[in-house]
Amino acid sequence: MRTLAVVTLCLSAGLARAEAPLSAEAFEALVEGKTMDTHDQSGSYGVETFLPGRRAIWRDDVQCLEGTWRPQGDMICFDYIGEPWAYCWTYHDMGDAVMGLYEGNPEAEPIMLYPTDDFVTCEGFLGA
Repeated sequence: MRTLAVVTLCLSAGLARAEAPLSAEAFEALVEGKTMDTHDQSGSYGVETFLPGRRAIWRDDVQCLEGTWRPQGDMICFDYIGEPWAYCWTYHDMGDAVMGLYEGNPEAEPIMLYPTDDFVTCEGFLGA
C-alpha cells in the first residue's frame, strides 16, 4: 500500500512540473534501443522495447503487439499491427523517467516509463 501511495504522489508531482511535450526527435533519443517498464497509479502493467527505425514491441499480461510510432502534432502515436486505431500520447522528460499523458490530456491519469534491462519479444507469447 505504501508503494502505491509513493507512486501516486510522484505522478501527481510529475503533473505539476511537466515540461512541454517532447519532440519526436527528443523522445527517440530517450528511448531508442531501450526497454521501458510502464507504470500507472496501480503499478507496473506492461513493458515496451523501442527498436531502431521507430519500431516498438509492447507486451503485457494480455497481449504482445509489434508496431511503429510516429509524431502527430505534439503527440507520439503508436500504430500496432492488428489494432484498429493508434494510441497517442504526449511524453515529458522527468529526469529519471518519462511521463506520458494519453492524447495529451493533462487531466488523464499519467503513466511513467522507467528504463529496465529486459528486452521484449513476442516469440512464444501465449497471452492470458
